[in-house]
Formats: sequence, structure tokens, C-alpha cells
Amino acid sequence: MHPLLLKGQGLTIERPSRAAGTAIGTALFTVALVLAVALLVRAISWPASWPGFLAYLGAGVLAVLAATFGFWAWACSSMRYLLDHQGLSIRWGPITHFLPMSSITAVTPGKAEMKPRISGIGWWGYHIGSGEVEGVGPVVFFSTHRSAQELVYVRTAAVAYGLSPQDPERFAAEIKRFQSANDSAGPAEATIHREQFAAHPIWADRIAQYLALAAIAVNVALWGYVLAVYPDLNNEITIEFPPVGDITTLRARSEILTIPATASVILVVNLLAGLIFEWKERAATYLVLSATLFFQLLFLIGAIVAVVNA
Repeated sequence: MHPLLLKGQGLTIERPSRAAGTAIGTALFTVALVLAVALLVRAISWPASWPGFLAYLGAGVLAVLAATFGFWAWACSSMRYLLDHQGLSIRWGPITHFLPMSSITAVTPGKAEMKPRISGIGWWGYHIGSGEVEGVGPVVFFSTHRSAQELVYVRTAAVAYGLSPQDPERFAAEIKRFQSANDSAGPAEATIHREQFAAHPIWADRIAQYLALAAIAVNVALWGYVLAVYPDLNNEITIEFPPVGDITTLRARSEILTIPATASVILVVNLLAGLIFEWKERAATYLVLSATLFFQLLFLIGAIVAVVNA
């Protein structure tokens, strides 16, 4: 298939070579998913214990990795560059970077001696992130290059973009053609547009992210503690919970698992509430997530007290 999927007087769409990058991402997704399922199936038959907790934790981590690799592979397969009289649009998954034609100052072909140093997502045939290139300066990469010669640097006054069109010379010629026909009636500034879940404000809110991750970490620690001590508990135990109060009953050992289970329900409900509040009122999100972290700590302390007094 010719690299220019659609070409006319008003629009040119080009897809970079994505086969290698997508294949590697899909392979990593498949391996992580298979390992997660295998570990989960194996752990289901295990009794409540520390090894069981580690197995479930490992399956969860592998599932997150599988989702991450799956997203990256899909984003790689969706990558494309669109040129029209208004500017250059670089699409990667749910994110689009737009550069007005008037902002493009130069188009520089990549050379073997221009060794790009990239930080971000990267494996052979897939590079998303930022870096530095000698003679170019700071560069944002949306490319599937396998060698420096496959790159084209679209430069603006502020930053350059490292792209990998299948025909770099034709791509540069198309930019010049649209620049010569530019009537300067389009947008004057570069923009970044996010669609779907990528548009959620949580991705730009570091405080909310840290609060949510801290609450999740405490919840994981709570499950780890309870499952680690579970095999050493008597079949019938005295549960004193919450740590402040007079609620003391003789229960089956399995009842102590309701402590982390209840904490997990609160965690999920509050995280969902925080995501909803983030759209309208960031302060409300901080309040909900702070309360979530507090309750997770309270349940952890309560579990320790319950085990000590069991």
C-alpha cells in the first residue's frame, strides 16, 4: 500500500510503518495477559495465605501491564499524520497534536550521525516521548523509526517533532506545498486535543493521582497483612473492630477477611466518586480521596488491633 492513503488538493493522510511496533506491543500484551490468567487460575485453589496474596498481586500487576501494552499497541496502530492548508495533525491513539502551517519553520531530514536520545515509550519500531537531537534541539517523538535516517524533524520556534513518514521526501514536499497555499486563516497556535478517557482532568492532576495511589497502596498492604497472618489464627477468634469501641464477638476465622473486603468496597466507590468530581470541582476530589486514604489507614490499624486481640 502506498504510504499516502489519501491525497488531494486539500488533504494528505500518511500512516507511518507500524507493523513492527504494533507486533511487539501485541506480543507483550499477549504474554502479560496469559501470565496473569495462568497465575490467577493457579491461585484460586490456594488457601488464604501470604503466597496466595503474592499470587493475586502478581496477577493484578500483570493485568495492568497487559492493559498498558494493549493500549500502546493500539495507539501505535492508529498513528497517522494529516496535512491540510491549516496545518499538520499528529494523531496517536486518543491524542492529537496540531501544528499550524504558519508555525512550521523548517523540515529537516534525519541523518545517521543525528543520534536521537529519547525518553518515554520505546522499543524497536516504536518511539513516543521527548528527547534531544544534536543540531535540532528538544524533540517530541511520534515515530516508528528503526534508524535515524527514517526520521523527519518538523521544526517550530518552540520545539521540533520527530516523525517517520514512509516517504520522507514526499512528506516534506507536501508540507511545502500546503505552506505555499496557506492563507493564514486557520488557527495560529499549536494545540493538543484529547479524546475519550484521555480528556479526563485526572491525568493532569498530580495531587489527585498521588492521593489515589497512596490509598490503593494502603489497601494492598491491608490485604497483604491480613492474608499473611491468616493461617496462624485459630478457627474461632475474637474480633474487636473498630479499634475504638466495645464491639467484641466470637467469630469464625474467615470473618476477619471482611475487614479488607469492606475497605476495598469503600476504596472503589470513593475512587469512582473522585473521578466524577474531578470534572467539576477539584477541591471535592481532594476531599474524597483524602477521606479514602484516611479510611484505608483506619482499616489497616483496625486489622492490626483485631489480629493482636484475636
